[in-house]
Amino acid sequence: MAVRHLLIAASALAIVASSASAETLRWARAGDALTLDPHAQNEGPTHTVRHQMYEPLIIRDTSGAFEPALATDWGPSADDPNVWIFNLREGVKFHDGADFTSEDVVFSFERAKQPNSDMKELIGSITEVRAVGDYQVEIVTSGPNPILPSNLTNLFMMDKGWSEANNTVNVQDFEGGELTYATTNANGTGPYVLTSREPDVSTVMTRNENYWGRDQFPLEVSEIVYTPIQNAATRVAALLSGEIDFLQYMPVQDLERVNSVDGLTVKKAPQNRVIFFGMNQGSGDIEADNIDGANPLADARVRKAMSMSINRDAIQQVVMRDQSIPAGMIAPPFVNG
Repeated sequence: MAVRHLLIAASALAIVASSASAETLRWARAGDALTLDPHAQNEGPTHTVRHQMYEPLIIRDTSGAFEPALATDWGPSADDPNVWIFNLREGVKFHDGADFTSEDVVFSFERAKQPNSDMKELIGSITEVRAVGDYQVEIVTSGPNPILPSNLTNLFMMDKGWSEANNTVNVQDFEGGELTYATTNANGTGPYVLTSREPDVSTVMTRNENYWGRDQFPLEVSEIVYTPIQNAATRVAALLSGEIDFLQYMPVQDLERVNSVDGLTVKKAPQNRVIFFGMNQGSGDIEADNIDGANPLADARVRKAMSMSINRDAIQQVVMRDQSIPAGMIAPPFVNG
């Protein structure tokens, strides 16, 4: 099975049953996608599901390195460092058969900058996106931005015509509880096509037989059935009973037990996640505490003492079962910018 897309936002631990090479892959994790609207929510589980159907210009491989997706190459202009040139992949079709062109890229960026978009902060430095023919776009920034590619790996491209026809030109007002056609429907260029969607119950996708990347990625799984299972014990039980084939976010306390079962394979990979204590050091007084007077967390010596009292190695070995690395900073080692 080609894991480029299915594990695009893989968890630190995944368990794959031996039947995962079958025509249908039954996949589960704790949470569902909040919405299928490509720009309404910037959230991990939501991106993971949408990545099966939608694609950005640039993607990352399993090591975190950039890889071409809907753009074949990119870079700043030799004449102006504030202008990035992206050459687009030709011959790509949306799931409904429409051609993917620069017009869709311009539309997608403009849509992602709307007030309701949860992606707008990532492209805040972009002042203009302009089409140069059908298969090239120029992205203009307010100043030199060397980390621009990093901000585009989850910015999905939409079909302008489909969006206009289905009244989804505007991003869903997720916080306001709005439901639009794009909330539960999708028309991307990705390797899988949405078949059915019942939020918090199941999402079914079938292989895109016209996918541009079929020569590179065989996509041996013809159908994906994604089921959110919130309870950790229930998720593990579903795996052990054969109800599901693939489980993300394996509870670390169950790892040894599950790993001993014939037919189950554990896959491990670094996760883009840091668990940390956030201290309220900015307030002069903390109203919610039972301490009179000044906020003790405003004193750097108190914070240092708390940090020194934490046994990071014990957390790694006992709590996380050696499935973590003690961190010295908020950003994981492979995060740049």
